[in-house]
Amino acid sequence: MNNTLFSRSVKSIFFLAFPLMGACSWAGQMAKDSVDGVASKYGSEHFTLIAIIPPNFGFTSKAQYSPKDGESCQVYSPGLGGSVTRQQQKSNKTPAKSTEQTISTEIPLEYQIAGCSMALTRVDYEVNATYGTDAWDHDLEHAGGLAIVDNELNTVESSEQRGLCTWLFQISTAKAKKGEIEKILSCNSADENWQVPESKPARRKPGGVAERSKLPGRTIKLILRQATTERPSIDDTWQKLPEGWKPCLGRGVDDPYGFCRGNTKDFRTFKLNGRECTVYPNCN
Repeated sequence: MNNTLFSRSVKSIFFLAFPLMGACSWAGQMAKDSVDGVASKYGSEHFTLIAIIPPNFGFTSKAQYSPKDGESCQVYSPGLGGSVTRQQQKSNKTPAKSTEQTISTEIPLEYQIAGCSMALTRVDYEVNATYGTDAWDHDLEHAGGLAIVDNELNTVESSEQRGLCTWLFQISTAKAKKGEIEKILSCNSADENWQVPESKPARRKPGGVAERSKLPGRTIKLILRQATTERPSIDDTWQKLPEGWKPCLGRGVDDPYGFCRGNTKDFRTFKLNGRECTVYPNCN
């Protein structure tokens, strides 16, 4: 066999074997992950999160876990080609319904996997709400959350949290809905009278900070309500008149911002439910 033919044969064998080597590596990682999955468990200590949400609202709680102090929680990442610190997320998702819902979720305070002990560090709240029948008529909002700490500094005293969610309307510039009304959901923390600060810098998301040692067996309630009124998503783009809201013309119908800039006489039209309108929400 000449050298050229031998060289080609070796190369052929190598390239045939190389995918198998990758498959073995992938299979080994899958086996390791499977073992880790069998060895994983959540702790028995927990607190209960009760969320009360309005009609047409879905809710998701996302419990985040990080390694405890002093823990070595490294795991190999094939994508990164090296070791990374383990993180864990436990999600509980409830889809929207046409009626009000009360959702009860037990949130474990610890998680263990393959010799790694992790502690709950945060629970994020997400809301997915719909405002119409079109496939585009929905929005996902990060509606706050609860941070878990080991000390007592600035922790939540009340076991009840309130959030007022408001639809913010605007004229869409997206290709699929260009010129139509679209809405953005904004949820803010409310006081005992369901009032939200007028000043934007004073507003915050529902939730707060809780001390870890006081959480076992505790129940925290989150109540979300939908505001009865809507408002523009951006200030100085619509004018409030007795008959409703009118969108300012700005520098012309193709102006993507449409700021009023003191011009309270020139307005533009928009589309709502297939109709061309001049006033929102009545579509006069």
